[in-house]
Amino acid sequence: MVLNRPCESQGNMNNSGFKVILCCILLQGESSHGNPAQEVGIAEQCNGYCFSVVKPFLDHCAQLKEAADTNNKLRDKIYTLDGTINNLQSQLLNSGTETKNLGEKIKEKDEIIREKVEQIKEKVEQIRDKDTQITDLREQVKMMSGVLAEKNDQLSKMNQTAESSSGWTVIQKRFDGSVEFNRNWGDYRDGFGDQRGEFFIGLKKLHLMTAAEPQELYIQLRDVNGTYRHAKYNNFIVGSEEEGFVLKSLGEYSGNAGDSLREHERAKFATEDRDCPNKCVHSFHGPWWFNGSNCGIR
Repeated sequence: MVLNRPCESQGNMNNSGFKVILCCILLQGESSHGNPAQEVGIAEQCNGYCFSVVKPFLDHCAQLKEAADTNNKLRDKIYTLDGTINNLQSQLLNSGTETKNLGEKIKEKDEIIREKVEQIKEKVEQIRDKDTQITDLREQVKMMSGVLAEKNDQLSKMNQTAESSSGWTVIQKRFDGSVEFNRNWGDYRDGFGDQRGEFFIGLKKLHLMTAAEPQELYIQLRDVNGTYRHAKYNNFIVGSEEEGFVLKSLGEYSGNAGDSLREHERAKFATEDRDCPNKCVHSFHGPWWFNGSNCGIR
């Protein structure tokens, strides 16, 4: 009988196996000289003894196989877990990269938000400035409304005067020297005298009248002999105070007094306190529309 050794055992078990083999050999040797009945008995004794000795080996081998299988399963599981760990580490690395990228994007967004906040602050300041400008303009509009109301009232009065005199408005009368006409800028701007006597209606009113609608200018003169002459212009326009109450236009002339006013067309009005460079007011002893070259006198 020969036994294979699938695994190693302890030293006493090796000795027992050796004894079993030796016993079987001895019994076999003895049985070769005995009868068959004795040989059968000896064989049964040998088999029983051998089984009792070999069984622990078999049990131990089964345990070793089970342990090896378990070890293989654990090793496979370890391999699987190692793969899972590697995947998780890779995912963690990718997540770290994504987190870094997101952090950069957040910084960019924060910078954009900061810029937008600054822009909003600037817009708010601009809106405040605009509100201030609007408030100032409203105040100016109120003031202008008052000025316009005053001008409309003046025009209404002048229109009433015009209606009462067949459409003509008397703007100046000089006939007896009772009123001084050598006056300053303010007097000529606002007007002076009394309509029942000598007076001048005022350059501001002339500007308003000629700016509102077309006007004709009719001049009537009487000499010391009582002879009357007249001059008529069909498009009389006076500029604003900012323009120096310039005599913008006269239009076409008709009449028998002569077109002497033509030399003063496009000239600014001048007074003693706002005289032209040639001192025309001083030279001719009174305000009028004087040009800068020859005072409008031929």
